[in-house]
Amino acid sequence: MNKYVKYGLISLGAVLAALAALAAYIAATFDPNAYKPLIVKLVQEKKQRTLKIDGDIKLTFYPKLGADLGKVSLSEHNSPEQFAAVDSARVSLALLPLLHHDLVVDQVRIQGLHAKLVRFKDGTTSIDDLLSKDEKEQKQFKFDIESVDVGDTALTVDDQKAGRTIVVSGLSLKTGRLADGKPSDIDLGLKLQADKPKVNAEVKLSASLLFETQAKHFRLDKLDAGIKGEADGISNLAAALKGSIDYNGTAQSLSADKLALEASGKQGETEFKAALGTALTGSPDVMDLSGIKASLAATSPATAGKKMSVDLSGTAHIDLKAQNITANIATKLDQSDIKARLGISRFDQPHYTFDIAIDQLDADRYMSHEAGAKTGKAAAPEKPLDLAALKTLNADGSLRIGAFKVANIKTSDVRMDVKAGAGKLDINPLAANLYQGSARGSVHVDADGAAPQFGLKQALSGISIGPLLKDALDKNVLDGKGNVVLDVNTRGATTAALKKALQGQARLELRDGAIKGIDIAATLRNAKAKLGALKGEQAQAANAAEKTDFSEFKASFNIRNGVAHNDDLDAKSPLLRLAGNGDIDLGESRMNYLAKATVVASLEGQGGKELAALKGIAVPVRITGPFANLSYSLDFNALAGGAVKQKLEEKKEEAKGRVEEKLKEGLKGLFK
Repeated sequence: MNKYVKYGLISLGAVLAALAALAAYIAATFDPNAYKPLIVKLVQEKKQRTLKIDGDIKLTFYPKLGADLGKVSLSEHNSPEQFAAVDSARVSLALLPLLHHDLVVDQVRIQGLHAKLVRFKDGTTSIDDLLSKDEKEQKQFKFDIESVDVGDTALTVDDQKAGRTIVVSGLSLKTGRLADGKPSDIDLGLKLQADKPKVNAEVKLSASLLFETQAKHFRLDKLDAGIKGEADGISNLAAALKGSIDYNGTAQSLSADKLALEASGKQGETEFKAALGTALTGSPDVMDLSGIKASLAATSPATAGKKMSVDLSGTAHIDLKAQNITANIATKLDQSDIKARLGISRFDQPHYTFDIAIDQLDADRYMSHEAGAKTGKAAAPEKPLDLAALKTLNADGSLRIGAFKVANIKTSDVRMDVKAGAGKLDINPLAANLYQGSARGSVHVDADGAAPQFGLKQALSGISIGPLLKDALDKNVLDGKGNVVLDVNTRGATTAALKKALQGQARLELRDGAIKGIDIAATLRNAKAKLGALKGEQAQAANAAEKTDFSEFKASFNIRNGVAHNDDLDAKSPLLRLAGNGDIDLGESRMNYLAKATVVASLEGQGGKELAALKGIAVPVRITGPFANLSYSLDFNALAGGAVKQKLEEKKEEAKGRVEEKLKEGLKGLFK
């Protein structure tokens, strides 16, 4: 062997032996725990926080430089309260790369970390002092960590600015090698609890992570994230997100490919399943969603167990910096085709805008029906109206529906312009075509007080009233075509209370119609034949096959405390004239009304000649009882008295005629 090589190897061996001996000596004689008071003092001086190191510090020097810590805690800034504590932590560094300013961390292992982060009302946080902004302290190293293992970790976030608390517990994180330009598998699990909105769920995430620190480039591939639990009123929640996400901080670009979201759960008594797929491009502040495809299927007792399905497609634009989201969507809800432009701004107190066009909609399909209506069971106590959502709703928009059915009322060409805010809702105009006529008016709702308040102004023109009443109330009591004017308001926590508190005015003007349930002309004919036998009031149940025709029908109502009072009824037919007054108690669903039918001189048709003896007599007809079982009664005493009086008048006229005839004959004899 060349002696120079030999001497070189001997020298190198001697140096290595000396280094090993030095390392052994340092390890044997150097006690890092002796420096704990100095470390605590430096932290106090530089960060004004109290550091406690309860366990022993154990150092390793070769082949890795590392430290094992026991229990360690750190106080809040200028406060004895604890900010964070850890049961154990281990960090080890590869020694030789440090000579090249490369930071190669062999392993990071943390167990039992507990920390509390506070965001104050002014937007500052309790860790602002720990986030150094001194560029001299931010030395650049090549970031390379062999693995990370974090377990049994908890974090509490006290967000005083937003008035909410978020608790992360049971956090575990395991990774492979984390190094620039090297993909690494990561697995994350945690439990999440929050109060605004209410969340109690388990979260799991796995992905392949790639990052480049110089370019501020991060990418998640094979993303598979899931959440189970309850969130914001949704129970049995199960959601999964898959796809890939790419962020480039230098270029300020953000993209996502083949993002797919699936979710299922239960909200109230409604069970649902939803799916969403889309692609994303833009930046962290401004993003565009394209190729949106979504579907929703739900079942609910409100739809009698029928399945509701929605298919949606469209695009969306999200500007997080300006706090604005806009979307253009086309969707199909069962048999309804819907096109909509939607917007959200001010995320902390959202303001919604919308412009929605629907070709047809059967709202009754999605509304609850009273249980026991067909079974005969006693109805359950009425639940108070829930308008809590309206108290925080801030929205403006327009809704147009080609064909619309609600509460069994059928309309077309519906238009609603909506404005909501400060617990109030205004719909103006509320316009539609219905039952051969049209309607236009407004609705006002105020949910801000102790009991909700409602107001309705509506003018119905050219309406066919019979089919409207049949569909709306399942009552066949009135027919005709004309105008209806409503100006009413009410307040109450239940539907029953709203009926009993109803106030306002209403007016009817109809023509060429009929009052259903009684044929007054036929009743008078029968009564005339039995004047000697019938006395007092004789009641009879309403008969749907009978009716009293009219050519004109006018009536106005003054409504107070749920009772509609009328005293100006004016109905005309070729045979009869009707006048009357009385009350319709909407709160109790009862009626007490007295109509007076008068036979007029026009006696053609409807058997008029048979009633010549009753011409001019006002016959009282009383209508009483609950809406579901009305009855009619005629006052035969009044009818008989009127007939006798009329007969006496006729006799007087006959006697007067005979006297006048004799006088004429006597006068003629005097002048012969």
